[in-house]
Amino acid sequence: MWITGQFVFLLLVALVAAKTKTSAVQDDIAEYKDFKKLLRTKNNVLALYITSAKAAAAELKVFREAAEAVRGTGTMLLLDCGQQDRKKLCKKLKVSPEPYAIKHYKDGDFHKDYDRQLTVSSMITFMRDPSGDLPWEEDPAGKDVLHFSDAASFTKHLRKDIRPMLVMFYVPWCGFCKKMKPDYGKAATELKTKGGYILAAMNVERQENAPIRKMFNITGFPTLIYFENGKLRFTYEGENNKDALISFMLNPNAKPTPKPKEPEWSADTNSEIVHLTSQGFEPALKDEKSALVMFYAPWCGHCKRMKPEYEKAALEMKQKKIPGLLAALDATKEPSIAEKYKVKGYPTVKFFTNGVFKFEVNVREASKIVEFMRNPKEPPPPPPPEKSWEEEEDSKEVIFLDDDNFSSTLKRKKHALVMFYAPWCGHCKHTKPEFTAAATALQDDPRIAFVAIDCTKLAALCAKYNVRGYPTIMYFSYLKTKLDYNGGRTSKDFIAYMNNPPSSADRTEL
Repeated sequence: MWITGQFVFLLLVALVAAKTKTSAVQDDIAEYKDFKKLLRTKNNVLALYITSAKAAAAELKVFREAAEAVRGTGTMLLLDCGQQDRKKLCKKLKVSPEPYAIKHYKDGDFHKDYDRQLTVSSMITFMRDPSGDLPWEEDPAGKDVLHFSDAASFTKHLRKDIRPMLVMFYVPWCGFCKKMKPDYGKAATELKTKGGYILAAMNVERQENAPIRKMFNITGFPTLIYFENGKLRFTYEGENNKDALISFMLNPNAKPTPKPKEPEWSADTNSEIVHLTSQGFEPALKDEKSALVMFYAPWCGHCKRMKPEYEKAALEMKQKKIPGLLAALDATKEPSIAEKYKVKGYPTVKFFTNGVFKFEVNVREASKIVEFMRNPKEPPPPPPPEKSWEEEEDSKEVIFLDDDNFSSTLKRKKHALVMFYAPWCGHCKHTKPEFTAAATALQDDPRIAFVAIDCTKLAALCAKYNVRGYPTIMYFSYLKTKLDYNGGRTSKDFIAYMNNPPSSADRTEL
């Protein structure tokens, strides 16, 4: 009897484990009101609509695997429109899967149809940033570029493949990288027909690729590094166009054609802008009642974008006889003047009256510059900076931890709810007062802790717990077990959860 009882117990444990393993996909929504409630409480939902599990077996398998990886980042919802109690809901939502349809919902509303590849990695990437651009590795224009997903695949390739290889290390938000990608893809396609050459790429913004960024001291983007026989040879310094890339790969030892030097702004004889120097600064401004001075650096991207607007504004002022002077000063050539007027970044725009500095102005578009010069007025002072969450008076019951005391504190708490957040995150700002109220309501229970972690200051700690979005909320028990919190975000939800925390069968061992 004891053996039978033990067998039954183990069977029950196995069944619970199996249930827990598949619980990443939510499949219990049948009513429209429940569907709308889900969208109100979850801001990142990917819904898979199917006619039957059999008809969409391959898609369902990918969906379930991706759901496991995005726990805490997003919600994966399954709706089987072939089931009798789901048909009405699918019809209400005007979804007709054939045999499947995938739709994304963001911040309570329909966002877009899923338009990425039906692979686990693509689905995970999409859920981490649903509004982001199509990843380069999924863009048909980059099909002949060898994309390394992580440091392991990159180092493995270097050990096994000795062919000449140029690797472009990039980040998705880099404007220069985006501009170069089409030429890089075309060069990869043409080199493929010649054989023996590889153009590769790696997104080094991903946390898992941080070691590569550090290994090669990559500080600017894009950085292109040339490898031969699995060894680094040198950094590519040529032009960022197709022909230059191909010429380099065919003869990497040839001296690259230097990039044409941009002419100095002050050399433009057709410019209406007065270019200042340290000697002429005061004489040029002393008789001007209204003068705007743009402090810039030649390499500064924001300055380059502002230059044509500044020129356009100066021309319009001349044509419309608007009094005043638009001037510019290269702060890299005249550091003493930049230091005197406390220029900390570029471009910085300052207003002067008869050579006397009055105030700083935040105008960069031609229309705004002209509007200001028509009637120069000091802008209102900026609002005082927001207090950090930790400094707010009503947050004293929330525990703010760091790398040094995170583990030691949580090891002493039977029930801890940890909110990983970023100060700029809108959803975090909405959740903060609710989280704080729950902490205050349960402050008398020494077993319970409400903890906050600022991921902009503690990136390594957040990466350790695979935090991909904000806020991410997790439950801990003595730091030995962990569970992603996917409930509502009101104080009542937090209080109810902590008054009835998950059982040991639901927890994940760390």
